[in-house]
Amino acid sequence: MLTMARIPFTIFTLTLLTSVSVLAQNATGATGAEKLPGFGQPINILGAMERTDQDFSDGLALDLFSPTNRTLTVTQNTSPLPGSFVTGSNGEPFVSLSKYSWVIKMNETANDLIAKIEVPYDPAMLAKMGINEANTYVGKLADDRMSWVVTETTRNVHRSENNTRIIKMTSLDGEYMLLGRQTVDTSNIFVQYGQGETRTVNITGGAGRQEAEFIDGLRFAMVAGKTVRMNVDLKFYGNMQAMQGMVPAGMEPLNTYSWVVNTSDAAANMTTSMKVPFNRAMLVQKRPGGSSPSTMLVVAKRALNAKTTDKFQVMPMNTQAVNELPEDRITVRDVKQVDGEYILLITPPAGVANSPQTIQQSRGYKKRRDWH
Repeated sequence: MLTMARIPFTIFTLTLLTSVSVLAQNATGATGAEKLPGFGQPINILGAMERTDQDFSDGLALDLFSPTNRTLTVTQNTSPLPGSFVTGSNGEPFVSLSKYSWVIKMNETANDLIAKIEVPYDPAMLAKMGINEANTYVGKLADDRMSWVVTETTRNVHRSENNTRIIKMTSLDGEYMLLGRQTVDTSNIFVQYGQGETRTVNITGGAGRQEAEFIDGLRFAMVAGKTVRMNVDLKFYGNMQAMQGMVPAGMEPLNTYSWVVNTSDAAANMTTSMKVPFNRAMLVQKRPGGSSPSTMLVVAKRALNAKTTDKFQVMPMNTQAVNELPEDRITVRDVKQVDGEYILLITPPAGVANSPQTIQQSRGYKKRRDWH
């Protein structure tokens, strides 16, 4: 029969505690010996799709896989674009949650990464500012340096560790900042038509760009010289016959309503891009023979409080671009005076005299899918 020698409990306990203490010291020693890199210091990136997980002293963390060995540097910009200028997600106001931004530069162009960037937030500070943790974002400075771009589909809030991430990244080059949105609702927030505080878009004056989107997809990207407020109403005309005298000859309205846009200062210096949604089913109903919306639909405008006899005028065709499925919206760029009444018009079918294709080509129409 196999017997085991008894070990005094006190000796066993001391031995166990000593072992745990040594392990803890080793772990602490390894962590303590690891000095986090300073800003501006080159950081080696592993190749062969080996993981590089790099932390910084302020909590910024980069996690990436690269097919080749590279280096990167991270610097701080203490005078970044204000956090109120945000594009890509709807709702406002946005604010900066950090006093500086992070500028990441690779030693070479790298668009073949699997990467994420992670920035910590302070829950106590968020509570004081009235910001829900779910309304924290990492914004990337746009190429034109006029807004922080956020993308809902690549955003991840890790509440258990109090940080916000951008995931699904293939490149890290760029400038980033931690942002928060001071709204009760989370994710995309759409504006309702009408008047009143909750139906008003507040546009911050300055060199940056902001966006707002209404419940049907009418979207604005705005750069304003001063702070203004904007509301949009829907004006119902009842039937097409009531509108026919308001539109150019040979054209007809797509809808029986218009969008009425008014700001708190119509004379304010503003540059706006609009995306005007269209109902493809309505177009098919009116033109069952079928034709591409890009050859049939245009945006027209007239002044606020226009007389019934005042006609809508087609906006310059070289500023319009039809974005077909899946978006089904018309982009109108470089609108200097956004106040006004807007409708969608169906032009004559292609193949007849003065067809929309001929009209659009003669006016410099270009089919574009860019925005801003």
